[in-house]
Amino acid sequence: MSTRRLEDVFARIEQRVKDNLFPGAVALVARHGRIVGHRAFGNKTRGGNEPVTLDTIFDLESMTKVLATAISALVLVQLGKMRLDDPVVRYLPAFTGEGKDRVTVADMLRYSAGLPVDNQFLDVPDRDEVFRRMAETPLEYPPGTKAQYSDLTYRLLGRVIEAAADASLYAFASEHVWKPLGMFDTLYTPPPALVPRIAATGHSSVRQRVVRGEVQDEQDYALGGVCGCDGVFSTAKDVATFAQMILDGGTYAGVRVLDAKLAAAMVRNQTPWTREEETDVSPMSNLLFTPKGYGWELFTSRFSNGGTRLMPGSFGKIGGAGTVFWIDPHRKLVAVLLTNHGLPVPFDEPNWNQLIYTLGSGEFFDGVVNAVIGHA
Repeated sequence: MSTRRLEDVFARIEQRVKDNLFPGAVALVARHGRIVGHRAFGNKTRGGNEPVTLDTIFDLESMTKVLATAISALVLVQLGKMRLDDPVVRYLPAFTGEGKDRVTVADMLRYSAGLPVDNQFLDVPDRDEVFRRMAETPLEYPPGTKAQYSDLTYRLLGRVIEAAADASLYAFASEHVWKPLGMFDTLYTPPPALVPRIAATGHSSVRQRVVRGEVQDEQDYALGGVCGCDGVFSTAKDVATFAQMILDGGTYAGVRVLDAKLAAAMVRNQTPWTREEETDVSPMSNLLFTPKGYGWELFTSRFSNGGTRLMPGSFGKIGGAGTVFWIDPHRKLVAVLLTNHGLPVPFDEPNWNQLIYTLGSGEFFDGVVNAVIGHA
């Protein structure tokens, strides 16, 4: 890696912090399993004076979908406790309605279950009742016919995992993924003692306070903070560890978490009926409709939040509060950018598109690729 070019990448992040585009950030770049750059910028709170440090913990929002949910589902498959072609209704008896008997675990993993993008019930206080209503949501399209990113799908997938594992999603992911990998700063529902290490995100109009140490998404907070959609907190180093495990075929530092075939399937295009040229037409459309793996976003050439210079076959995941990481297997490259920008309010297409531009994630990953010297 070119040290000079990496310094340019970090300088651009620092400038965005100085321009008040987001309060703080941590960036980490690794190649061939070695960290080549790891920097912290700004503050943990907007307008505050608590500097972000390399071990600052961030609200990862939808990065939860790969770091907790999709990986846990595949570990359950590996353990023989669940199959990819199992019908969802086997684990969620309330998952009934026209066509829903055909929805499989694999359909949920690849965002092709037929469910809408979201269906929230913030006015229902009972957690089990919320999940029952979510499970009863009618399909919008036949399962396995298109990709449509769905928070609702992953909330329900978290419940599928809990039924199959006979354990909470938190307990299962911690025991089978995070602890074996040494990801000791990765967790749901951080305790109060950990809050000083956590970067605050945005203001919650529902909670009437700036959110710090609590998942910012209102539905997942109302559900207790442990969910298949959002809720995981972590550091850049822990995220990079997880990424390296996937890059190395399911193993890290001599510990195998996932079978190599399942690890490869996780990041392969699992929605071959989805055409990139028809769906990669804006940042929001890219998130919602472009080809997907099991939980992962796959690199496309135009509006990917990973920029335009990653190699085909690259994969990554973004979190709505301003966190993102991508893996380029051809270059053996991992890059992580965690910020405390906070969720766009309201969460609509113009504000999502603006978030992508504000983060400068494309500039970040393009700069990291530009710092690569050779491909060996």
